[in-house]
Amino acid sequence: MALVYHSAEGAVNAAEVRFGLATYAAAVRQLSGIDVSFLNMETASVFGHVASLNIYDPSDAPGGASVEATKQIILERIDQLAPFRRRLVEVPFGLDMPYWIEDPAFDIDFHVRHHAVPKPGTPEQLAEVISRIVARPLDRSRPLWELYVIEGVANGTRIAQLTKVHHAAIDGAAGASMLAAILDPSADYRPTGTKAPWVPDAVPTDDHMLRITALEYLRRPEKMIRLSVRSIRELAASTQNGGLRALADVIAQPMPGPFGRMMRERLRGVNHDVDNPPALPPTHAPRTPWNRPITPHRRFTACTIPLDDAKRIRRQFGCTFNDVVMALCSGTLRRYLLLHDCLPDEPLIAMVPISVRSGSESDAYQNRVSALLADLATNEPDPVQRLLRVRASMTAAKDNFAAIPAETLQDFTQFAPPAVAARAMRMYSRLRIADRMNPPFNLVISNVPGPNYPLFSAGARLEHFYPVSALADGQGLNMTVQSYNGNLDFGFIACRDLVPDLQVMSGLLAESMAELLALCDPVEASPTATTSPAAATSSRSRARAAGERPRRAPRAKAAPAAAPKPVALPLTLIEGGAAKGSSTSTGSKSTKAVKSVKSAQPKPVKSASAKAAKATKSAKAAKKQAPVQPSKRNAR
Repeated sequence: MALVYHSAEGAVNAAEVRFGLATYAAAVRQLSGIDVSFLNMETASVFGHVASLNIYDPSDAPGGASVEATKQIILERIDQLAPFRRRLVEVPFGLDMPYWIEDPAFDIDFHVRHHAVPKPGTPEQLAEVISRIVARPLDRSRPLWELYVIEGVANGTRIAQLTKVHHAAIDGAAGASMLAAILDPSADYRPTGTKAPWVPDAVPTDDHMLRITALEYLRRPEKMIRLSVRSIRELAASTQNGGLRALADVIAQPMPGPFGRMMRERLRGVNHDVDNPPALPPTHAPRTPWNRPITPHRRFTACTIPLDDAKRIRRQFGCTFNDVVMALCSGTLRRYLLLHDCLPDEPLIAMVPISVRSGSESDAYQNRVSALLADLATNEPDPVQRLLRVRASMTAAKDNFAAIPAETLQDFTQFAPPAVAARAMRMYSRLRIADRMNPPFNLVISNVPGPNYPLFSAGARLEHFYPVSALADGQGLNMTVQSYNGNLDFGFIACRDLVPDLQVMSGLLAESMAELLALCDPVEASPTATTSPAAATSSRSRARAAGERPRRAPRAKAAPAAAPKPVALPLTLIEGGAAKGSSTSTGSKSTKAVKSVKSAQPKPVKSASAKAAKATKSAKAAKKQAPVQPSKRNAR
């Protein structure tokens, strides 16, 4: 197999690449600095991959979302899934960023794996399987992804798929693109078994990689100069050596002639004219139980809330959708810390990833992400004031973020040698720096937008899309939410030893949502539409919880309302209520724990849906009808 390098100009055989010749355009695809940072972060207890947990209902499509169907779909669309084909090639001695090549030993059976949970396949059993799978690193000698098809969920009525992909290969927006490539908006599609064509590469030797690195330094001499000046200045500062400092100044002096002019233009760069660092919050991030060195072990839990409820809060308080998500996470964290009697006096600080994609990227799967820091106002007991403070903090952070060119936020990672950066991360972990100083932020909170329509895998309907993110040393908790088809699917992951009762947070999130909904104006029924008894009862309950006089919904001139049917979603936590027969993380343990929280919280008001059965034309028929049990879906 010929060694082929890819570039924008096309494919060039390795025999055509000569050391010192101007054929650098034929270089293989090189990772960006931000991509490599996710590789460098990995230690024995820190992993750089992210994952997603998809829950499918195959009842209308036998064989949908199965192992064989998933393999066939991936092979049919492998030409659209570059991260699934690429593997890493390291530069010897860590002299430059690694490169991607098309894996010549690609093996679909290695990447797509069959798994199962024991009966009855409860959410706790599934979460334990997920926790153990994400606690294993990916094999860097192969494309950096794995997909687990997990059967036996909810007594065999559901199929779960856990997809692990290294963060060096994708960011949140790229992950959404991959989701669109793998799944279908139609339930009618079935895999045909036709494999998409693609051309693998040969693995280059160390000699080839050193030659390519030399060509890269010739193509971008400013990279070598920046690296040299920075390294010499850091060495001079650490040794207090004036001679080294003078040498660095000499190297940085402008050169005469055309070459010097070119170097000055490249060193300045069109996107590097302003380099203002993002403003930090007015207070340092306080210590919390999860801001300590982490272990390799993980714990995962997930929950779902309706998207319409979040939109209602957004309209009520005049904030953005992201502000609502941040406020919900803030209320959850406050409750959890109160529960453990360790709420700091200072507010917690969250790092919020921000996409800086412009749409002009040559590689759609390259990481294009930066971040801002936001005050979560966890020291504010009033939920409305807490939401307003979060909104003000997010607005200020976005304004500061907008003042910095996107390229400036990205390029600072381009000039640290991978070997040095990886050694620094290992040193940070070994010295337990997270135990010796306050963290710059307490956790990462990410909000990833998704499609608002249903998706299918070989006919199996995708019910939920739970994100499973990554942790870093000193950051033992991550909260990520994915919107999908009318739901907000929250995925919480934490260090197993630092947050052993992570499942409690799902119940606390539902309480935070109920608290904000109780403060919203009641939803008035449309004069032309018929109001269902369940919806009317829910509105009256929320109005009573807010201390307002409930408004009576107009009487419906229709047939007697039937009792609401139970929602058969075995893994869904709708507004804090779990499907019947499952003991999810919002179960009795969470409810008892929340009662001990010191802050005043509105008690859920049980739905009076039995009254709906009495609203019939005949009183006698109503007496004969059996009373309807309250629905957990409407419980507040």
